[in-house]
Amino acid sequence: MNDEQLEIPPEALSDPEAFELLRLWAAHEQLHVAIRSDLGGGAEDFGELLADLFEHASRMFAQRDGVPLAECRELMLQDFLRRVESPKPSLEGTLPTEH
Repeated sequence: MNDEQLEIPPEALSDPEAFELLRLWAAHEQLHVAIRSDLGGGAEDFGELLADLFEHASRMFAQRDGVPLAECRELMLQDFLRRVESPKPSLEGTLPTEH
């Protein structure tokens, strides 16, 4: 396993009430995710988290790749919408069978 870990943001280190929400790994050519199951709130709150994550990622890619922020957002959003419409099968986090 690659020993290179991301740094914890200073704001998280300085807040005694900070806690980790999720972790993501790329392994065996798939995304693997751990999400805290004891989080308060509901699906709409997780949607807010995804929107904030989208904004952070958009800004990072725009800056890293020298692409206008609006263009980066549009590329990410269109790919997200395509993948939501046709999700890849996953080996983890399977949903119960609908009746």
